[in-house]
Amino acid sequence: MDSGSKTEQISEDTSVIKEMFSAMNIKVDTISTIRFGKYDPTSSARRRPVRIRLPHTDAVADVLRLSGKLKSIDKFRLVSLSRDRTPAQIRNYNRIKQQLTDRTLAGEDWFIN
Repeated sequence: MDSGSKTEQISEDTSVIKEMFSAMNIKVDTISTIRFGKYDPTSSARRRPVRIRLPHTDAVADVLRLSGKLKSIDKFRLVSLSRDRTPAQIRNYNRIKQQLTDRTLAGEDWFIN
């Protein structure tokens, strides 16, 4: 991807994110975006995640709290938002998820799935 199209992609990402925030009634003037993953122009089906940096933690809390509204907006119904996690947090989550799967397969059902 050349730098012109990369700049265009960043601009498009920012525009769509601002539209999404507007749909959630959130006013954020300054955002920065980083698109993860390798760009593959032949694969339009594979979506690459975007990291959004907001100017303050209150904005982050508002976005995460109101993210459920996106499910009722057709254009954003497949969008999911979550906090950025450290590698240790990701490993811990996967370990706990695997324990739940193992215990469910072993016949335990005293917990809520």
